[in-house]
Amino acid sequence: MLKKELIQRSPIRILEKSIHGGLGKGNLGVFTARKGVGKTACMVHVSVDKLMANKKVIHISFAEKPDHIKLWYKDVFQEVAAAYRLENAIENFEALIKNRLILHFRQAEIDLQAVKENVDQFVRATDFQPEMIVVDGFSFYDASAEDFSFWKAFAQEYKMEIWFTATLHREALAFDDEGIPAPVNRFKEFLSVIIMLNPTSEFIDLKLLKDHESLDLEKLMLKLDPKTLLIANHRV
Repeated sequence: MLKKELIQRSPIRILEKSIHGGLGKGNLGVFTARKGVGKTACMVHVSVDKLMANKKVIHISFAEKPDHIKLWYKDVFQEVAAAYRLENAIENFEALIKNRLILHFRQAEIDLQAVKENVDQFVRATDFQPEMIVVDGFSFYDASAEDFSFWKAFAQEYKMEIWFTATLHREALAFDDEGIPAPVNRFKEFLSVIIMLNPTSEFIDLKLLKDHESLDLEKLMLKLDPKTLLIANHRV
């Protein structure tokens, strides 16, 4: 299969259609679940899809050990390439990673202004214009409304979308009256799209909890395959 056809047939197109065309420029979205369920896999699959379309992506990590990030991209790309029998896979991957920038910051010493200054400096020096930022390891438990106001302004300034992963408490899940779990619900006014991952015996279900301003939440009909760690069509 050619890359153009793969992009058209990607399950990410189903996700975009379900959330009224996608997350959208200037907006924040989040994949949330307990630890180890597949949040990062979902986010990286969305990122790889964007990179496959020759768009530039910045991956910002606050994880303690960032060494795994490059491996995530390689593994997800290889699974996508194998699933769709992508032609010239090696060449496509080499082209893909040229459009990706990885930045790592320590969670304990987090300074969001310093994060932005790093991005600003790189963009000015290289003309690297990101269309998406993905953020892993950022603690929603320790975050403030001011932090998410910052992220929202950052997304709007660069006219890009920003996806986060948010880890939920392993034992005691608490939901608000809209079905959004803590601590994500503390920042729902800043988040345009909220997707929760629910593990079942056979797969991990993706449930839409917020879709921009829509009150009629569509069933995503998407799942995460725990073997390949790829988002897939629920009907397949």
